[in-house]
Amino acid sequence: MELTYDGVKKYYCTACGWEFYQNTAAAVAGIFEYKDKILAVERNRDPGKGLFDFPGGFVDPFETAENALRREIKEELHVDLDQLEYLCTSPNLYTFKGIEYSTCDIFYLAHLDAEITKLDKSEIASIHWLEKSDLMPERFAFRSMQEAIKIYTSHKL
Repeated sequence: MELTYDGVKKYYCTACGWEFYQNTAAAVAGIFEYKDKILAVERNRDPGKGLFDFPGGFVDPFETAENALRREIKEELHVDLDQLEYLCTSPNLYTFKGIEYSTCDIFYLAHLDAEITKLDKSEIASIHWLEKSDLMPERFAFRSMQEAIKIYTSHKL
């Protein structure tokens, strides 16, 4: 096999014609409001271990973005979500086990009826309730979240 990479997303064999496209993966995250606070979680694993994150995860095959966020929040925070409001999308790079994946991160807003009390410690080290004015983008693990914070604060403050 004579594997060639086009530098963007396509791998192909010049000998046999085999092709593989590494397309962008969809991921979701929620900006959750409770009273006048915003939920940030501290990542318990790399990439970005120790930095802030918004809860969420990858969209599974044949799953809507909204259902993916509901599933992830149920798994990580033991909360059932009802209403979600679309905020924005932002491109991101996510490195896992030495491989860099291109993602399109989809952000939603949701209002919680109560504070979060349970969490999946394998994913989340701790929970932080921040004032909107304390959402410092540089404290968040991913560039896409930093961009979402800028959009969120410019529309909500």
